[in-house]
Amino acid sequence: MTASRWARHLLLVCGIAILLWSGVEDNDAVAVSLLGALLALAATALWMPRASNSLASTVAAGAVFGALSSLSVFALMLFKDLRHAHAFPDYPPHMLLGMLERLPVWALAGGLAGLGCGLLLRLRRPER
Repeated sequence: MTASRWARHLLLVCGIAILLWSGVEDNDAVAVSLLGALLALAATALWMPRASNSLASTVAAGAVFGALSSLSVFALMLFKDLRHAHAFPDYPPHMLLGMLERLPVWALAGGLAGLGCGLLLRLRRPER
């Protein structure tokens, strides 16, 4: 299965999970963080389907994944707040802003994880 096809299947699964999650009364940050990371993984895989295995591309993919994780978690929290429209939202504004404040740190962490994956790919592949 190609990476692009895998990413489309992952987006479909993510969409179904978001549909089920958004109807439940829940204010736990763990579920939304996992859904946001899953959505960011699928979006990153679609954005970089056949990137080269160079170290720079794996670092860039990791940084994009980290930044998109923060943005997608924020968007999902906002979506649920707007969908339910309670007087007291499921995710208060300080929690939403806290997710946006994590964007630089998560992008850096994703870039470092991408660097580690790129180094492991280089060790696995013999030089020609």
